[in-house]
Amino acid sequence: MAKIEDLIAQIPDERLKKAIVAEVRELKKNKKFGLVFEEHLPETVRLPKMPVKEGELVAKKRESGNELWRVKSIRKGIATLEKAIEGYPKPSEDGIQAPVAELVVVRSFGDPIYPALMPVDRVERGGPDKPWHMLINADNFHALQLLLYAYEGKVDAIYIDPPYNSGARDWKYNNDYVDKSDSFRHSKWLSMMKKRLLLAKRLLRKDGVLIITIDENELHHLGVLLESLFPNSLRHMVTIVINPKGAGKKNFARTEEHALFCVPNNGQSLVNANFIKDLSRVGLTQELLQEEEDEELERNDVSAADEPLELPHDLTPDDLPFPIEELDQWELRHARRRGNESSYRHQRKNQFYPIYIDVKTHTVEDIGDSIPLDEEPSFKKKNGFTPVWPIDKEGNQRCWRFVPSSMRSLLDDGRLVVGRQDSVTGRWTLNYWVLKNKTTKVKTVWWNTRHDAGTHGTSMLHKILGRRDAFPFPKSLYAVRDTLLTVVGDKPNALILDFFAGSGTTLHATALINAQLGGSRRCILVSYNEPGEKAAKKLHKQGFFLGDPAFEAVGVSESVTWPRIKFVTNGKRDDGTVLKGTYIDLDGDPKGLRWADGFDENLEYFRLDFLDPDEVARGDSFKAIVPILWMVAACRGEREDSKGSTPWFIPKHSPFAVLIQEKQFRAFREKLAERKDIEWVFLITDSEENFSQMRRTLGRKYECHQLYKSYLENFRINTQDALKG
Repeated sequence: MAKIEDLIAQIPDERLKKAIVAEVRELKKNKKFGLVFEEHLPETVRLPKMPVKEGELVAKKRESGNELWRVKSIRKGIATLEKAIEGYPKPSEDGIQAPVAELVVVRSFGDPIYPALMPVDRVERGGPDKPWHMLINADNFHALQLLLYAYEGKVDAIYIDPPYNSGARDWKYNNDYVDKSDSFRHSKWLSMMKKRLLLAKRLLRKDGVLIITIDENELHHLGVLLESLFPNSLRHMVTIVINPKGAGKKNFARTEEHALFCVPNNGQSLVNANFIKDLSRVGLTQELLQEEEDEELERNDVSAADEPLELPHDLTPDDLPFPIEELDQWELRHARRRGNESSYRHQRKNQFYPIYIDVKTHTVEDIGDSIPLDEEPSFKKKNGFTPVWPIDKEGNQRCWRFVPSSMRSLLDDGRLVVGRQDSVTGRWTLNYWVLKNKTTKVKTVWWNTRHDAGTHGTSMLHKILGRRDAFPFPKSLYAVRDTLLTVVGDKPNALILDFFAGSGTTLHATALINAQLGGSRRCILVSYNEPGEKAAKKLHKQGFFLGDPAFEAVGVSESVTWPRIKFVTNGKRDDGTVLKGTYIDLDGDPKGLRWADGFDENLEYFRLDFLDPDEVARGDSFKAIVPILWMVAACRGEREDSKGSTPWFIPKHSPFAVLIQEKQFRAFREKLAERKDIEWVFLITDSEENFSQMRRTLGRKYECHQLYKSYLENFRINTQDALKG
């Protein structure tokens, strides 16, 4: 296209040039640049809990793939089926019949679906002050739509490990496994990812970070997709060595996978290595480490090449240039440069000068001027004050960290202090107060033994569950932990989402971070309860399908994800077997917390179900919606049930309230006044005018929602909008 524009510029006839420019402009609107794929491929989900009714779109349970039928009529348990909906392959014949028991309701992505959370199990060990983590057994597209109702713009970090599309039949599209022979393999994967990432993007806070782990199969396609979907974000790639031995492939033995970070470009460092400074240190010599520190020193003049100094034991408030309450925000550093590079006089000639101190009061009194390189330092006192030069104990002429003018500013601020006197040389050291560096840059290559997916992924999962072959290729717990630490290490109340939850490593890592750093970070997992291909085929032969208890029992959510996070929280399996092992500390020490101690966390396991919107509007589904209202209220406090038969519902332990009978608003308002912890209020009314009036009366103290209007509209509108982009 650029070549065409160059040629157009050479056309001498202006009328012809303008006409061609106009045509090219129209062509550009239709021409795709960047990633090209069949992005509007249809996608469906099977809903085994939905009753088969006349007019429903259905599939046959025993058939894989996407051959869909419309139910024309049902008589005595037999359904008459006719042509599939537009856009899908037309069946070979119309008017066929099939037992209703052999059919399953299907929804196309784009059709409104009204979700509910059905409680399955829970673990309570965190006490009443800690919020609850959640595992949702569901197709993640519809789970994301539900999460948008509760958490749009509120998620701090999204970490996902989607299927790698390696061609090994490791994922399904429209109830059929995708393998290498599928000519639309890449388009299906990208279409699947785009639909979900469009929703995920809306869940992130303004400073929220998206992290996706991926291997070489879709790495470059995903990178271009992210560039399209997150044009205003900074995109970074971290290479993580997860298999030092290498996987057996032609030509190369693959040792790594990649983590793609999408970070908002808001002028701040949102990713930092404050808690994982030992990464990417394998094989580095002391000389290289020193050079690295010196380079960092050059980039940031307030840091130093050595560790912060220990604070004096006799420190008093009068010794500080800031309130003593802020002491934890400051640290002492050496005023003299101490690195191997860029720390000598000849390299920084303007930073070699005397600083005069009072040795009796241990105070800095004056700052001298820089001297020429050919001039020797003078040790004569000035006005009775002793000069201190940046000379080390070996007699090497070094330099101060700052030029004289900057050092004088430190003195004026009271931040320049006298340190210790060397008992051998008699020389004094000088230190200065500096705000602790809040961020340390993250290296883009991680090579650490704790990231080995075999030892700390597969083997760890075996030890937790007490069985092998439970889940293929689980992540190293510490690779996930370290990845999350770069984003939420300094956010003790962060909300973390993983909608490709797999074996549950992300929640396990979140609980470990809370235990090692403190805090109440909360994790939401979404995992679809599909068994592996072999197990599914065996169950189908036995007559069991999605939704049947025997089939569900061997699905990933039921047999792997929930048991894993439940066992590690309790420190033991359901049969009482105590977990044996210890966690690796943040500093790399392998003798950390014991597995047997578990975690002080609260967990709840839900299954996503679907409601009839007419029943919702009538108020007949109140009990099914209550868990969603609790979720909106940040999963705080023990969840309580209600059938909605009283004038209002105000849980004892959660910070939300629901007005059920509109006429009781005045009494409801009086009840609200008795609870100082209520933050969310749901008002059930069909009248927008009445809702607005009640909301104005309650004031800005509460976040108010109109039921059931907000619920129903959310899923009507979001379903349609989710496929746009």
